[in-house]
Amino acid sequence: MSRCLPLALCLAAGLAGCFTIGDSKAPIGTVSVPAPRPAAERTLVIVLPGFGDDAQDMKGHGLAEVIQESWPEADVLLTSATFAYYRDGKLVPRLHEEIVGPVLRGSYARVWLAGASMGGMGALLYEREHPGELTGLVLFAPFLGGKELLDEIRAAGGPRKWDPGPLPAETNGDNYQRQAWKMVKGWTGRPELARRVWLACGTSDHLIEDARLLAQELAGSHYLELPGGHTWGLWIRSAKEVFSRIRLESGPPSSGAAEFRGSGVSPR
Repeated sequence: MSRCLPLALCLAAGLAGCFTIGDSKAPIGTVSVPAPRPAAERTLVIVLPGFGDDAQDMKGHGLAEVIQESWPEADVLLTSATFAYYRDGKLVPRLHEEIVGPVLRGSYARVWLAGASMGGMGALLYEREHPGELTGLVLFAPFLGGKELLDEIRAAGGPRKWDPGPLPAETNGDNYQRQAWKMVKGWTGRPELARRVWLACGTSDHLIEDARLLAQELAGSHYLELPGGHTWGLWIRSAKEVFSRIRLESGPPSSGAAEFRGSGVSPR
């Protein structure tokens, strides 16, 4: 991305008040939380924050502990990929250069990228630039674009029938939303990419209809709706359930996985 992403990204996420903007000139800060039960086949979950949050905020919410309660063999890397990196068009290249690229050249067998709200869009933008590079994506109530674009996709009958029109190869602040949905549309011909994506959203979230639009392209069991709104409380509960399911699908590294079952939330 060579041009900045607009402030509409965070405003559409419905967040306000005190928040962290960050400094895109500085390296992306991280908080590393080692797995409580390390395994020979190493797993890493990288997390992108929502608008106004950073790694310390996510740590304070106990996100890493919740993920590891469900997947004790996983290391967790909380990132301060804050709004400044989106605003200045630097999120994807900096995320790849400073975090994901070095990780993929390391010793991890599985690398997941998760994001909430703005961070969910960030995960999709990374996937658009580096398709299939990661083991999978986990999206918690992601910001998926403005009303005009989403209404256009709905009117067409969903992503598969929608025509994104001609788009340049470069993703920028004018076309990033359309580029992300063009990628989703492309999953029709590459279902193996869609099978790597998990999505969760609260039934009272103002982004729920947008999430349901994306869910049409995912495996049914990979979409969860839980009671709640656009809050960390909901995302924490979602993380516990989603990563329990992912661990079960991934298979135990050395022993049975039966004791790590989810809470029984049914997919929509």
